[in-house]
Amino acid sequence: MTGSSDAVAPRVATSSLTRNLTYNIFGQLLPLALAAVSIPMLIRHIGSDRFGLLTIAWMVVGYFNLFDLGLGRALTKLLADRIGAGRTKEVPQLVSTGLVLMIGLGIAGAVAVTIATPALATILKVPDRYMNETRISFYLLALSIPSVILTTGLRGVLEAFQRFDITNALRTPLGLWTFGGPLCVLPFSNRLDWIVSSLVLGRLVSAGVHWHCTARQLGGQMIAGLPDRRLCKELLSFGGWMTVSNIVSPLMVYMDRFFIGALLGTSAVAFYTTPYEVVFKLNIISEGLFGVLFPIMASRFAVDRSQSGAMLTLGSKLIAACLFPPVLMIVAIAQPFLGVWVGRAFAEHSALVMQLLAIGLFINGFSKVAFNLIQAHGRADVTAKLHLVELPVYVVGLVLLTKGYGIVGAAAGWALRMLLDAALLYWMSVRVAYAETRAIRSIASLAIISIAALGGLLPITDPYMRVCVAVVLFVAFLYVFWSRVLSETDRYSIKRNVQRIAAR
Repeated sequence: MTGSSDAVAPRVATSSLTRNLTYNIFGQLLPLALAAVSIPMLIRHIGSDRFGLLTIAWMVVGYFNLFDLGLGRALTKLLADRIGAGRTKEVPQLVSTGLVLMIGLGIAGAVAVTIATPALATILKVPDRYMNETRISFYLLALSIPSVILTTGLRGVLEAFQRFDITNALRTPLGLWTFGGPLCVLPFSNRLDWIVSSLVLGRLVSAGVHWHCTARQLGGQMIAGLPDRRLCKELLSFGGWMTVSNIVSPLMVYMDRFFIGALLGTSAVAFYTTPYEVVFKLNIISEGLFGVLFPIMASRFAVDRSQSGAMLTLGSKLIAACLFPPVLMIVAIAQPFLGVWVGRAFAEHSALVMQLLAIGLFINGFSKVAFNLIQAHGRADVTAKLHLVELPVYVVGLVLLTKGYGIVGAAAGWALRMLLDAALLYWMSVRVAYAETRAIRSIASLAIISIAALGGLLPITDPYMRVCVAVVLFVAFLYVFWSRVLSETDRYSIKRNVQRIAAR
């Protein structure tokens, strides 16, 4: 992975990039630590059925972003374009137009979920004793949709200005409240609707604080009147295809829970989502990385599209370096970790699920590099069409694997879908995003070798032997990554940063 494309990478890997990545990744570690403490307590106090429903509520809050019609990402993309090209006079009207549209969409989304709530409670096969509180919970979640969507737009504005210090200062308390809020309710009630009320309160407060910080960043009026028709067309053109991705991609990420609940029952959802919640906290790495890289890509491609190979290479190196070690650790210690954390019963049901999901998440990290590259070139239509192709394949595979192999089959189906997604995205990055085939081959070699190493641990049944092999693999990864993957310039930059940190 060395060569001409690396020549541009050092210009991207500045101190500002390092600082923003630190804000984005480490700003979410506190919620991760609280999740590790709170999940066993919640399972113990509210039971596996209620906890399964709570994880669906967490998922639904995240999935509400589909109602923004992709305008949050479109705002980041178009604002970054204008900032990169020096067209800052257009920024206030663009922000105003985007936020007005998103407020309207949030209200429409709240009405839609309110109407659909009775059917959702029936589809999920909620036990009769929990039916009333489940319906109330979904009605409460519907009320939070406008604030969730507005927050997405406000965060998009701040990220376009690369104010990751602000976004993470706000994201961290919200992440803490996602798990801390339910814990605060437990002394008074274990009802699902009261627990969900705490989540809704956190979303409302977050929206208000985001509004205040964005207004200060812009230094003027947030809403400047009616939306501009030209800007509406530009936002919706990019955001329309983003909407398809926003609907289909999270649907494929989260539909396994619904299929497990429908085919195996809500208790099986708890056995699946407990390792799922642990593994997917690693998304803070890819989200933090591409929250920083996406506006940089958009700004650079607005004036120079020839840097695709360098940006793709840089993103892939960062993903491999940041994700491989924690995923290797999860695959190595999944069973003993779950046994200590949530009990032997969960470990027996969920250890292999955790390992497969971790490998799938590692593959997904590489997918996100190409995904963000393609969208930074303004080709949201490409990623949306790929998701439409993948959806029916995944649905059929998920149903068959879940019926045949239970929650392990569901986890395997998700990991295989990540592999298909990565292959399609890298293929299209060459065709539409001007990426060099040489860079793709180098990235593919790195990914395939890493995935094979992780998969090689699965047949090892003895936990001590698995840990020993994992240590050997980690040392080998460090050696190969340093000597073969990183360029000479990369190594020099790392040494200089380490010396600078040591001097401080």
